[in-house]
Amino acid sequence: MNAKDIKIRSLAVVLSLTAPLALSESSQSTVGLSPSAAADLLFQLETLQQEVQHLRGQLEQQGHELKLMKQSQRDRYIDLDKRISLLMSASAKKDPTPVTYPSQPAPSSSVPVQSSPQTVGTPEPSTDQIASLPATPLAPVSLKTPSAAAKEAYTQAYNLIHQRDFAQAEQAFSQFVMTYPNNTLTGNGYYWLGEVKLVQGKSEEALESFNTVIQNFPGHGKEKDALYKLGTVNDQLGRTEQAKTYLQDVIQRFPNSKTAKLAAGYLSKLK
Repeated sequence: MNAKDIKIRSLAVVLSLTAPLALSESSQSTVGLSPSAAADLLFQLETLQQEVQHLRGQLEQQGHELKLMKQSQRDRYIDLDKRISLLMSASAKKDPTPVTYPSQPAPSSSVPVQSSPQTVGTPEPSTDQIASLPATPLAPVSLKTPSAAAKEAYTQAYNLIHQRDFAQAEQAFSQFVMTYPNNTLTGNGYYWLGEVKLVQGKSEEALESFNTVIQNFPGHGKEKDALYKLGTVNDQLGRTEQAKTYLQDVIQRFPNSKTAKLAAGYLSKLK
């Protein structure tokens, strides 16, 4: 809450306490006043009451906006929590070792705003800028096989998401992509960096991370998920036309993927 909000709240409390008392006293004091003075006093009291009502209205509006912000943050957390649980379950069925990551996305169909987690996969096309998509995909890049140290660092960062420690996960993934900028797990690192930023309400920073996956790692297995996230997050920020472009790109370039189905469902709800 900023200083202006605190000032409004304080003034509203003072006015709400003093206005009724002033009105009560005025009814007694007007007996000895001239008609013009009494009328002036009553006018001031009516103005005071109107100000109180206006300030109460502002407080109610701010309370409602705060409630919506908290609900949005809670929804993001719940959705990421669901997808992490699905990812852990899928990973356990395939291979319980800590450095093995699932090859298939595990989306939460009930909440289309979030994309499905997925690991490094077969190279696929990509896009360019956040504001404008290129007409043709970029060529896949050649990446190094991650070393044992890189796998360990990635696993430690990823485990922080399992633990719901998103602030620490953000720091860990940031350090990971700086230390290992060009291996097959780096794109995953940027994708999850975007996810943990998003769940903390850092939407613009999340967009940068998702866009990095597309620009720096064309053909990466997380590309379609990053594209989908660019669509949904831009929509949340009020950039509907950009959101539509990204979602349509997912559908056109990855028509048989689960992410494309999510994109189609989300796109159908946009005006």
